[in-house]
Amino acid sequence: MAFSPLSFALGLVAASLVPALSRVFRPFAVEAAAAGLGMLDDARRFAAEQVETLEDIVAEAKARREHLDTEAAAAETLPDPDAEPTAGAPTRRRANGSARRRTADAGR
Repeated sequence: MAFSPLSFALGLVAASLVPALSRVFRPFAVEAAAAGLGMLDDARRFAAEQVETLEDIVAEAKARREHLDTEAAAAETLPDPDAEPTAGAPTRRRANGSARRRTADAGR
């Protein structure tokens, strides 16, 4: 392999230009990386807010469903006042509270 002065000179120029270019472009690279990290943080924050909103909606929906289920269960257990009593079912008398008042007055 023969020695080429042109190749040698180009090698020296490249070796001296790389550090000079890195000093010039390094601040640009740092700024670009900082901007990218800032955008990444913003995207993470936005995603976290959306997940939190979705979790709130799901929690409200579960609470609403439980509320509706308890109302439905309560409605099923209450007798229908318009329905006629069946022959086998005992009827309950409604007290107007006088028995309670009599026992309370007797103790005075």
